[in-house]
Amino acid sequence: MDRISGLPGDVIGIIVSFLPANDAARVLLLARSFRHLYTIIPNLEFNDALEFHGTFTDFVTQSLAQLETTTLIRRFSLKSEGGIKSRINHWLRDVLKRSVMDLELDIYGYGSELPSEIFTGNTVIKVKLGKEFEISVIPKNALLPSLESLILDTDVRFCAPDDGDCAFKALLLACPVLKELIIKEMHWEKWNWSRLVSSQSLQRLTMSRILFDDFIEDEAHTLSFDTPSLAYFEYCDVVPDAYPVVNFDSLVEAKLDLLVMENRNWSGTFPYYSDNLSSNPRNLIEGIRNVKILDLTSPFVFEALYFFHDAIPVFRNLQHLSFTNDNIGLCWRFLPVLLDKTPNLKTLVIEGGLHYVEEPDYVCHCLLGYSFLLSCRVEVMEITLWEHGTIEELEQVKHFLGKLPCLELLIVNTSRWVSDNEKLRIIKDLRRLPRASPKCRVEFRCIV
Repeated sequence: MDRISGLPGDVIGIIVSFLPANDAARVLLLARSFRHLYTIIPNLEFNDALEFHGTFTDFVTQSLAQLETTTLIRRFSLKSEGGIKSRINHWLRDVLKRSVMDLELDIYGYGSELPSEIFTGNTVIKVKLGKEFEISVIPKNALLPSLESLILDTDVRFCAPDDGDCAFKALLLACPVLKELIIKEMHWEKWNWSRLVSSQSLQRLTMSRILFDDFIEDEAHTLSFDTPSLAYFEYCDVVPDAYPVVNFDSLVEAKLDLLVMENRNWSGTFPYYSDNLSSNPRNLIEGIRNVKILDLTSPFVFEALYFFHDAIPVFRNLQHLSFTNDNIGLCWRFLPVLLDKTPNLKTLVIEGGLHYVEEPDYVCHCLLGYSFLLSCRVEVMEITLWEHGTIEELEQVKHFLGKLPCLELLIVNTSRWVSDNEKLRIIKDLRRLPRASPKCRVEFRCIV
């Protein structure tokens, strides 16, 4: 304390305001002469995984009690493995009076209703809730006029009473300027909700569910999106029976991982036939027609696109297509159809391994000798050699180089752990391959 007590008051205030929560609390408790300077706290974080004196509940309670009534808090974070729910709402009511702009609650097993003040904060810009929260009632006067970012992390549930309105729908209606919504690791089947994501202001939406190898959805379910301002959409889900409404008029970028079910059952494997499919992503596939950037983030979406290939629209705006393949043996039946619907595609990125079979020419029948590449307008392509440039991989590279007429740059990635001799061998092999485009150059990179 003696080292800073002689400094000007405004300097002391700045120093104290940037202390971690534990140290700041000690200053409040031990140095009463500084308390009048501590009027704005940029970041107040409590985490029961860190060291503190006494019980965590007492520590948080005493720390907050030391704050002057005029003290403002810009960011408040509370992290706990559980066991403190009897005091949480009291703390939140105190904190929410202090013009909080960023609120993070990361608490396991919180079984109580959140205080109504959570849904009526005029100053809150960002809220993160997790884990295992249950929200069943949104107050009638709910309004978050400044909230731009809402993150629901790990099994936050919306469970409206039988005679009540959809709490999720009511929450979105209370956020008139919401720009970003992130919903991670959810159990949709445990929600009691309208199965509608509706927001006129939303620009970024990320949704992912908790996946199990044996997932069964007993009842018919749908999911709709009424988000006309949405520009970014990241979505991983077991596909329901239908997507009745898909309003993505402003969509620019989409990242998809769609898992189709057979008889409302997903076993973690790839269905090969469409006879028993209960999932129907048709409207969702058609709804992303305006995207400029499309990323297929797992091989499961390959099969969804193939089974519903007649729903694939003409992607006139699509310029960048990437897909991740971690199953070399899985057919790319979707790819010829998809590339045929992308007349203005400029960049193609294949993350993961190339697809080949153990046959004399190593080309699977699903690719038909790669003849579909002859009309493709791709100028930049990036691939990864998983097996460090085997004959099978180089055979696939040969088709891309030899058939893409507009290709200007082929980027070939391999592991940085490959020996120098292997790198030289791969580079020599790549240089020998014929090219359909005389201006195409090959760039070799070593990555992690």
